[in-house]
Amino acid sequence: MKFSKSIVSCAIALALTHSVAVHAEAKSGNKPLSTSALSQVGQVNGTSNQLKLSQTSSGHGDNELISTQLGTSNLTDVTTIGNDNTTTAEQSGTGNVAIITTTGDNNEQLYSQDGESNGALTEVTGDQNHIDVQQSGAGLLGINNEAINVINGDQNSITVSQGSGGQWFYNLDMQGSQNEVSATQDGTWNEATLESVQGDMNHVVLEQAGLYNQYKVVDLQGSDNELESSQSGDFNAITIETITGDHNQIEIEQSEGESNTVNVFEITGNDNELSVDQEGSTNVFKSDVLVGNENEVRTEQRGDENVVLADAVGDNNELTTMQIGNGNDTYHGVAGDNNEFSATQVGNANIAHLASFNGSDNDVDIAQSGNENIAVVQSSYPTVSLASDGNAVDIAQDGNGNGVAVTMSSVFESSANQVDIAQSGEFNAIDLMIEGSRNMLDITQTGDNNFVMGMGSEAFVINGDDNAFTVSQIGNGNIVEGGISGSGQNITVTQVGDNNVATITQQ
Repeated sequence: MKFSKSIVSCAIALALTHSVAVHAEAKSGNKPLSTSALSQVGQVNGTSNQLKLSQTSSGHGDNELISTQLGTSNLTDVTTIGNDNTTTAEQSGTGNVAIITTTGDNNEQLYSQDGESNGALTEVTGDQNHIDVQQSGAGLLGINNEAINVINGDQNSITVSQGSGGQWFYNLDMQGSQNEVSATQDGTWNEATLESVQGDMNHVVLEQAGLYNQYKVVDLQGSDNELESSQSGDFNAITIETITGDHNQIEIEQSEGESNTVNVFEITGNDNELSVDQEGSTNVFKSDVLVGNENEVRTEQRGDENVVLADAVGDNNELTTMQIGNGNDTYHGVAGDNNEFSATQVGNANIAHLASFNGSDNDVDIAQSGNENIAVVQSSYPTVSLASDGNAVDIAQDGNGNGVAVTMSSVFESSANQVDIAQSGEFNAIDLMIEGSRNMLDITQTGDNNFVMGMGSEAFVINGDDNAFTVSQIGNGNIVEGGISGSGQNITVTQVGDNNVATITQQ
């Protein structure tokens, strides 16, 4: 039987709300209430007790509040107005709630909860405040503690530590700049959400260790923000829904695990950097669309059967992928000019697919080491009616049974492109379709039984004028068939070895 964590969360919320409502007017005989400007100390030991305190000061308040509650379904509700105040709240037990509201600057809030199904809500309005939240306790089926922070101001520091699994952490509606948020979650089925963040130069760090953990960035607007997230374990997920702004840095690491996923739905802006590092097998990184100029996406995956899917719209973007392992798959797609693609794969049965949507002056580099790897470059994908000019394509394959396919239009001309292909090994294949003029193609094959095909086996089509086509084959039984049409072509074929066949047809 499967449980929905959201449903369980609602059940806990209703239970806690009911507990607070029932005892809203109740007054516990053993609950002290002090209004001392210097020191306030409240301690409750029991069930369904409430501690409500309010501090108001002008100037530098230097007030200090220490609250301790032991038992079940207790409530701590503290409101502080002023500067330089300190609030400490401790709760031990089950179903306790801490609500801390602070308005002012340079205030410090420290609260800890030890037990299960506890909730902590912090609301801060002001600058240079510090919040430290500690929650511990082992929950069942994802039912455990919840911490919510709402921040409005600049240069605030928020630290959250949650252990034993099943925890929730929400940083909601953070309005301001130069804030620092640090969260640590340990165990199974933890959730962390960063939502409605507006401001610049904010720094958010999240660490999750365990299984089935989730981290979600719902909406971040601003520039020069830095997001760092680290997950270790299996079946973890990181989701970035929307980031809007410039010069933002996103660093994601998923280590020592399998079946982890990273999904980036939309990043809009310029000079943003996205870095993803995954270790393990069957991991997935998917970026739906990166919109803007001079953005950078770097991905490194170590393991087998990993997947990278990344799309970019704009100019001068850089997409780089390194995969070490077997059966990995990389896809890069771009619509724009002067972009750089780089895919490096070490292992067997890997696939690298790079597509340019009607773009020019793009730079494509693919390096594959291993056997039965495939490299596909299409400058007019998914339709062959798009033209693409001035691109540079460099493909290197080392191993046996590898294949290369390069397509540049077949309806409109794609001109001034340069394609360099180097294959080392046996039984490698090349499939070419180039439509346009002033293109340069340089193919080098080292090994036995290599061929460039064309004619009877089709493909190897070069149409246009003033193209330069160079083939160098070193080995035995190599074949260069052909299919070139146009005028002013420059063709050079060099074969070193036995039983080689070269047939070039020009029309």
